[in-house]
Amino acid sequence: MKKFLSALIIFMIFTASAYAAGTPVRIARLPIIFKSTMPDYDTRVELEMKIAKATHIPMNKTLRVAEFLPTKDSTQVLSDIWQKMRSENKKARLQDAMKPLAQKLNADIVICPILLNYNQYVDNLTGLGETYLKSYARAELIIYDRRTDNLIDKKNSQMYNDAMSTFGTADFLAKVCFDKVIDDSKLRNLINAIGK
Repeated sequence: MKKFLSALIIFMIFTASAYAAGTPVRIARLPIIFKSTMPDYDTRVELEMKIAKATHIPMNKTLRVAEFLPTKDSTQVLSDIWQKMRSENKKARLQDAMKPLAQKLNADIVICPILLNYNQYVDNLTGLGETYLKSYARAELIIYDRRTDNLIDKKNSQMYNDAMSTFGTADFLAKVCFDKVIDDSKLRNLINAIGK
């Protein structure tokens, strides 16, 4: 019983300190934007899960240190901002839309994952009896932190051109790209620092 009471007191202290910390950090996590061939459903789900895991905050439902804004609303606002920017300047970059998006949504952090390229070509060399695979994937992760006015934009690409292998498929390469941009952008560090 003493252990239970001790655990309950510690939990209450954690909860009280979270509420004392102030209002939750507002996070707009956009769905992956596909700028080329769209991967199959399973690959899309795995890529989304990589971003979801990187932005997961343990016990957030209890501590409420962060509020994730509705994806549908964030996507619509980005679409509106982007269309206006592109009509005014054909050379506008998606990174340029992050600051106005954060302001319009009143978001503290905006997370925008993009699959820039995704393709593969299988070549059956009948004379040699071998199957060759050419594949390419390229990803980008844009993060804007309005609290510090810091924009992070990381890209990664992977290429394969050799005998058929599961490690050379476009879906495998896309997953590697997403792992790298998540690591390079230090997204997990940014999310883990919330509420501390």
